[in-house]
Amino acid sequence: MDEWMLRAPWWKLAVAMGLLLAPFAVLLFRLTGDHSWPAAALMGVAGTVVCAPVLGFLTATTIQDSTAGAGQLPEHERAVVERAARRGPAPEDAGQREAALRLVEDRLLGLRATRTRALTSAAVLLVVSGFLAVARSPWWWLAAAACAALLVVVLAAPARLARRAELLRAGD
Repeated sequence: MDEWMLRAPWWKLAVAMGLLLAPFAVLLFRLTGDHSWPAAALMGVAGTVVCAPVLGFLTATTIQDSTAGAGQLPEHERAVVERAARRGPAPEDAGQREAALRLVEDRLLGLRATRTRALTSAAVLLVVSGFLAVARSPWWWLAAAACAALLVVVLAAPARLARRAELLRAGD
């Protein structure tokens, strides 16, 4: 996560999400349906205008909830602690290491609490997108691949976070 994303208000995140989402939405409407390019562009942009503010708000809320587990940190330490919670060596500073450990443990608890729902949702989406790939358009195999990747992430994330927590604890 970039330092900018940690501090950006929801509306800036919504603009960034919209700029990323719009081309994919246009391609989705163009390639999966019998729509002309102008119709696909109109539908893709309209869908993005509706979805981007929601995604920006949800992303900002998730970032705030995610970094709240570390406690109150000065602005200059927030990005260091976030990075230490995700990758790299354990920080030398005991306060930063402890804050990163709290972040990792908080995320691990959240993942374990929602794991069954996430696995079920990803599996249902995989089955639906596989059915649509066979019944409608081969382009749906891209969605099936994304759902399969989501399943892998949901299965692998808790073990990865547990290893990260052990690394941060070993730094004590």
